[in-house]
Amino acid sequence: MPEAVPGQDYDVIVIGGGVNGLICAVLLAQARKRVIVVEAQDRLGGMCRTDEIAPGFRVSTIAHLVGPLDADVMKSLRLAKLGLQFSARQAGAVALAPDGRHIILGEDLRHTAQSLLAHDAADAKAWPAHATGLRRAAQQLHAWTQQAAAPAQGNETGRASLLGGRPRQPGPDAQVAAQLDLSIGEWLDRSFSTPLLKGAIAFDALIGNALSPSAAGTALLAILRRAFEPNNATGLVHPAGGAGALVSVLQKAAEAAGVRIRLGARAEQFLFEGGRIAGVNLANADAVYAPHVVSSLSPVQTYLRMGAERDLPLGFKKQLQGYRMEGAVAKVNFALNGLPTIKNLDKRHLKDRLLVCLSMNELARAHAAFEQGQVSSELALEVTIPSVHDASLARVGCHVMSVNATYVPAQFGAADREQARTGLVSAVLNRLRQFAPDLPDLIAAVDVYLPVDLAQIGGGAGCHWHGGDLSADQLGVLRPAYWAGAPLPVVPGLHLCGAGTHPGGGVTGTGGRLAAEAVLRSMQGGA
Repeated sequence: MPEAVPGQDYDVIVIGGGVNGLICAVLLAQARKRVIVVEAQDRLGGMCRTDEIAPGFRVSTIAHLVGPLDADVMKSLRLAKLGLQFSARQAGAVALAPDGRHIILGEDLRHTAQSLLAHDAADAKAWPAHATGLRRAAQQLHAWTQQAAAPAQGNETGRASLLGGRPRQPGPDAQVAAQLDLSIGEWLDRSFSTPLLKGAIAFDALIGNALSPSAAGTALLAILRRAFEPNNATGLVHPAGGAGALVSVLQKAAEAAGVRIRLGARAEQFLFEGGRIAGVNLANADAVYAPHVVSSLSPVQTYLRMGAERDLPLGFKKQLQGYRMEGAVAKVNFALNGLPTIKNLDKRHLKDRLLVCLSMNELARAHAAFEQGQVSSELALEVTIPSVHDASLARVGCHVMSVNATYVPAQFGAADREQARTGLVSAVLNRLRQFAPDLPDLIAAVDVYLPVDLAQIGGGAGCHWHGGDLSADQLGVLRPAYWAGAPLPVVPGLHLCGAGTHPGGGVTGTGGRLAAEAVLRSMQGGA
């Protein structure tokens, strides 16, 4: 191991013991760096955790699916050998219809087309070409998601930053570029007529973002959601034992690599020496010293609220002040005394994601209510029943259900959380009983996380799934980790690894890997 430098405890401090923070820490420790993780909570995992919500019922309390997991991380950390297993892979989606004419949105193009015939023959015919084009466009962006955003050239912004500043090329680049200005609504209206199909695709692309289906550039999100999947990806997966099982394995990897972990250690203020990072002051008045700090916190929290703002370029401060990071998702978990019956849905599809969004008009109305600080009666929902494929999560004959609800305003529940939780559960059940009338009678317990709860778990600044809206003006080098695409940190020694930096949110581990690579490069370059 490297010898200690006088006045320095470690080579790197990682703030936050979520998935990206732990992955970053392990990769740096594997490179023979002395690393400490400081985590404000009394447990690791951040938004990835498994909890018992009632005796005998365990569920992924916040993030209920992970992936597509970074292939390099899986290999470097040897996660499979450390015990990471999946009870379900390549989770497909089902657009639920109240009349039972559900649409299967899976990898089998013929199956999806067949389910569309009950709605519109022209849409069924158009589906294979749409899905194939989407896959090709996603493959084009895959490499972009897996490497540090290349510096933009000259005054290029927006489009150029998304494509990494590369010169325009014919083919897939042009195909992706054509989507940058379109809303998801405009894009889908060009290809399909079925309201249920368009609503489900739009919701699936927008979930986690505080964006409407008419917002310019949102067509890109349908591509970006698929872009993390390489050709042989396992896609969205459910770790056996829930999302917390992934964190347990990462903790094993960290301990094996020699990473020190401090729980209940909230980072409060950066320490500086000679214009660069020198360490972190903790809430208990302890100080930890290192010449490099990697923050899992949001860019706004990292740069503007911990003492780094004094040395920031004015333009970068303005970029951060305008950074959109208001969350829009709440989480509701149910312990069930049986399996709900969904009319006309084969039970094998209960392992998939069940989407409740009947049209783009409905989605637009829900977003309009969100903009007014209200919760719509037409909440869009993403539902999983993980106990269908993971029997360890519930007692025999029982099940757990996990629901992401959007759009829920960040301020919802700020005045009276218990009343807000009760209202949210009622709104969710009113939506779900259209498809599963027996659901209310099966409920044994309910567990609710409002956006305000998620903000506290995530570090107190924002509660956005992706660390900030995924729009063309907040992607690539415009993701606020670097200023003007510079290859070195804005503040020497300070790096970011959370969802708020490139390539964005999702439980993939790519952000942690890219941050570790950036730290090692800066160590070699002396920055």
